[in-house]
Amino acid sequence: METIKEIVQDNYAILDYICEGKLYYTIETKEHKYQLEIDSCDDEWKAVYIKPEMKAISLMRWIRKGMDNDKFMEIR
Repeated sequence: METIKEIVQDNYAILDYICEGKLYYTIETKEHKYQLEIDSCDDEWKAVYIKPEMKAISLMRWIRKGMDNDKFMEIR
């Protein structure tokens, strides 16, 4: 897995699907493809706009949390 800086730098997170209140974003780098799972029912998401495409750096906080909680995984 690449460093978080390599993952977010000049990359976009694309919303793949939403299931049971969880958002699944895909982030592609030159080396890998990652999937990020975010629980949109968490209190911290009450005032966040969900967009189909976001700069990956905008989701850096959740990427870091996902790395710690197995909610961010390499899929290619």
